[in-house]
Amino acid sequence: MAMVFTPAEVATFEHDVWSRCAKRYMDGFGLLVSETIVPLLDVVRITAGDRVLDIGTGPGPVAAAIAARGAVPIGIDFSETMIEEARRRHPDIDFRQAAGEALPFEMGQFEAVVGNFVLHHSSDPAKLLEEAFRVLRVGGRIGFTVWADVTKLEAFGLFFAAMERQGLAGELPHGPLFGVSDFEVFRGMARRAGFRDPNVQELPIYWTMSSIDSLLGAFADWAHMEALPENIRAAVEASVRQAAAAYQSADKLRIPNPALLVSAVK
Repeated sequence: MAMVFTPAEVATFEHDVWSRCAKRYMDGFGLLVSETIVPLLDVVRITAGDRVLDIGTGPGPVAAAIAARGAVPIGIDFSETMIEEARRRHPDIDFRQAAGEALPFEMGQFEAVVGNFVLHHSSDPAKLLEEAFRVLRVGGRIGFTVWADVTKLEAFGLFFAAMERQGLAGELPHGPLFGVSDFEVFRGMARRAGFRDPNVQELPIYWTMSSIDSLLGAFADWAHMEALPENIRAAVEASVRQAAAAYQSADKLRIPNPALLVSAVK
C-alpha cells in the first residue's frame, strides 16, 4: 500500500533531492526536460515585453528561453543551490528563492506563469495553482508540464528496474500528483483554482544523449547512489547499460519518456 507523507516531509525530500542534483542537472535531467520548453512557451503565447513567471526554474533553462523570445522572465525555486546555479549560468536574469505555494508577488503582475516539471513535486499543487491564478493578469495563461503515465516512461524505467533487481525499490515522499496522468484530474484542478478553458495534451518527448552516462549521472545524484555499497552501485549501472543498448542508434541514445502539458486561461 502506498505511504502517505505530510507536506513538510514532501517539501524536505524534494528540496534535498534537487539541491543535490543542481550542479550536474543540465548534463542529465536537463537534456530531457528541455525537450518540452518550446511547446510550454508556445501554449502560453508569450510576446515581447510580457512578464513571465517561471516556477521551479532549476538552473534556469526555461527562464533563458523566455528571455530569448523577448519577454521578461522571473525565475523562482525553493532550492538555494538551484538558484545559485541559475544565476551563475544566466547572470542577466532575475532569479529568486521562493516557493510556488507562497509566491512573493502582488496580484496580476504576470502575463504568463509556467512550470516545467514542478507541479507533481509540489507538496500542495492546488495551492500552487491558486497562487499562479492570483499573480496572473486577466486573460493571462498558465502552462505546466508533468510526466505522462509511468508505464510509458521508458527512460526512467531503465533505472528503476535496475534498482528493483537489487531490492532497492521503495516509497519516497513525492508530491500528491506524482504518477498521476489522468487528464481530467488536471482539468479539474485548474477549474477549481479559478481558470477557464483547461487543456491537457501528451508530448512524445525523448531523453536524447550521446552516452547513457548522462542518465546514470542524473540518477546517481537523485537517488544518492554514493551512499550505497560499491557492488550494488556497480550492479545497477551494469543493468542500466545492458538495457540501454536497445535504444542505441548511430551515435545517440533516444529513449521515450513522454510528458503532459497542462494549460488554462485566467
